[in-house]
Amino acid sequence: MAGLDSILLFADLPPETIAAIGGKAAWREYAADQQVFDKESDAIDVYFIVSGSVRILRSIAPDREVALADLGPGHFFGELAAIDGGKRSARVIALEPTVLASLDGPAFEAVMAAYPLVTRRVLLRMAQIIRTLDNRVSELSSLSEGQRIMAELVRLSQPDPRRDGGFYIPDLPNHREIAGWAGTDREAVARTIGELTRLRVVERRSMSMMIRDWPKLRAMAQAGKDSTQL
Repeated sequence: MAGLDSILLFADLPPETIAAIGGKAAWREYAADQQVFDKESDAIDVYFIVSGSVRILRSIAPDREVALADLGPGHFFGELAAIDGGKRSARVIALEPTVLASLDGPAFEAVMAAYPLVTRRVLLRMAQIIRTLDNRVSELSSLSEGQRIMAELVRLSQPDPRRDGGFYIPDLPNHREIAGWAGTDREAVARTIGELTRLRVVERRSMSMMIRDWPKLRAMAQAGKDSTQL
């Protein structure tokens, strides 16, 4: 099994140090959709993604979750509980077959104490988390359901090499995936995409989506609460 050499948190540490940290870690494989830990769990391990990917989810209603982040190989998560000893603030699931290594809270704190570079990277990661949460809270509180869906389509879009100035989504996620990021449900995603199609703003093409009117999609996604809502 691969070690922790690919974990960005440990970049630039001596190979023997990384090997020693890996020797203290627990290793586990997760299947797609398998839960790593749940919100309110009192475990304080820190996890390192050796292969695969995970999604971090936060409940916004008893029957609804919003995706906060997708993390792939080289990243880490779970450090907040390890530092303050509190309960988990989010749920984490594997998006695909995934291999994770984990350190318990005291072992992780010992690594931070011994290597200031690691501590600085943890602090930068925490700053990133705060900024991400600020942005997500702003979106959830200021945009309508339809606008959040459109904002996600904007985020997924990229320049279309077949059309000068055009945009498209080459691999459109399913409605459940989009709903998770927009903090809504599949039915709302279907309604919004259907309305955008009727307005000729977008066009579905098999597993992709062509953005027929890029300026209009961006404007609709950024409009204020009082704008016409889908």
